[in-house]
Amino acid sequence: MIENITYQDMMGISKELEASAKIIDDIMSAKNITELSDFISTVEGYSKYLATTVELYQEADISLQDLTNKKK
Repeated sequence: MIENITYQDMMGISKELEASAKIIDDIMSAKNITELSDFISTVEGYSKYLATTVELYQEADISLQDLTNKKK
């Protein structure tokens, strides 16, 4: 859990952002609009950041659990 958000919820948010960026990109390409390319890149980057953050937190949880179990 990160703050009050579960890992599953955070991954869901990441996937929704990724899907939204794809939809915007498809519309942008179809209408030949290039002004949103930086915005789309930012949304995609943030989606990846969230997914990576969840992975790091999960690995940290496992490491802490291993340390706790060894200490017992």
